[in-house]
Amino acid sequence: MENYKIVRIIITIFVAMIAGISVELGEIIPAILAIVIGAMVSYIYKKNTNETLEDERIIKISEKASRMAMVLFSITIAIIGLFFITMRNQYPNFIQAGYTLAYSAVALLGLYYVFYGYYNKKYGY
Repeated sequence: MENYKIVRIIITIFVAMIAGISVELGEIIPAILAIVIGAMVSYIYKKNTNETLEDERIIKISEKASRMAMVLFSITIAIIGLFFITMRNQYPNFIQAGYTLAYSAVALLGLYYVFYGYYNKKYGY
């Protein structure tokens, strides 16, 4: 577990450095390549290691954190979208952003329920 954490930190530093240089140069290709290479190295290391990287507790914590982040994000973008839509008379330039955020919140919740239904059928709950 400790070696995997060190590898992840090194990969994160590598990707951050390349992304920073890419921003400075105004080029996106090196940043995308760094992300892809970092993901590949992380995946390969994780597949080839014999360390115990995840247990049931870590998986459960990850599930709860992911669900909470998704719920809070969808509620936040829905509220911001509704605010922009309701303030269309004062801020007409933001109405499109409001609709985009509102529809994004609906799409996110729709995706959540589709996957929820899929996993509910798959695991028979």
